[in-house]
Amino acid sequence: MTTDRRFRSAAGAAVVRRAYRFLIDTHLPFAEQRTLTTAAGETFVLSAGSADCPPVLLMPGSGGVAASWGVEMAELGQTRRVHAIDLPGESGLSTPVRLPLQRGAHAHWLHEVASSLSAEPAAVVGVSLGGWVALDYAIAHPEAVRELVLFSPSGIGPRKVAPLLLAALLGTLGARGRRRALSYLLGPGRPAWTDAFHQDLGALALATFRHFRPRTDPIPTFTDDELRSLPPALTVVLGDRDRMLHGGRAAARLRRLSVAGRTELLSGQGHLVPQSSYLRHLEAPYP
Repeated sequence: MTTDRRFRSAAGAAVVRRAYRFLIDTHLPFAEQRTLTTAAGETFVLSAGSADCPPVLLMPGSGGVAASWGVEMAELGQTRRVHAIDLPGESGLSTPVRLPLQRGAHAHWLHEVASSLSAEPAAVVGVSLGGWVALDYAIAHPEAVRELVLFSPSGIGPRKVAPLLLAALLGTLGARGRRRALSYLLGPGRPAWTDAFHQDLGALALATFRHFRPRTDPIPTFTDDELRSLPPALTVVLGDRDRMLHGGRAAARLRRLSVAGRTELLSGQGHLVPQSSYLRHLEAPYP
């Protein structure tokens, strides 16, 4: 049997998978589950909303899963056809194969997925690594992207290294250390969720942090010309106290390049920036 190298052990992989399945079965009974076949391998998708409505694609970050968009899926699904997608090589239920972090590879994969879902053109939403994938897709297939919404995306400003090393050290100190490390990486300003969905999502995140091996290869930065080519219907939200990315430098670069759309640098916010207010316009009836 082939070893799934994404995880530190087969037992750990099973723990994460059970926690993910529990999250879906308990909190997303409204979502359709399907597995699509692509050239990269199988891709797991959660969908909600009427097939007659305009499509929205939602992509999580590294170590994240499609079901993390459960609240957004329930809300947007009232007026949109929403598809939340597990990235290849990440901790969800898509293929364990990690596509190269070279421009075009993830764009080709997502184009296959969107075509299979009849989701072009779409509003495309991504967070962190999912934001990088969304950027790659929008640059390679501008005709397929109606709108782009990015939360703390990679690929615009530089990454930080020292905080990741500190978090890795904290992660060796048992369950309490892992909780501190995850809290540290997500940074200040995150909501203090107490509802059952976010409690179970937090339990999945801690299990993932314990058992999952995140990617450590460099994430390419997009060129000035590539960023200038982005659609005018663009929203980029960054935190000025992000411990994983230089949010301030990313925002400054977009403004220096006069990139179309809206760039928000939120004071006192870390990597996990607020999202709901920036997606609310998608809930309105489509013209």
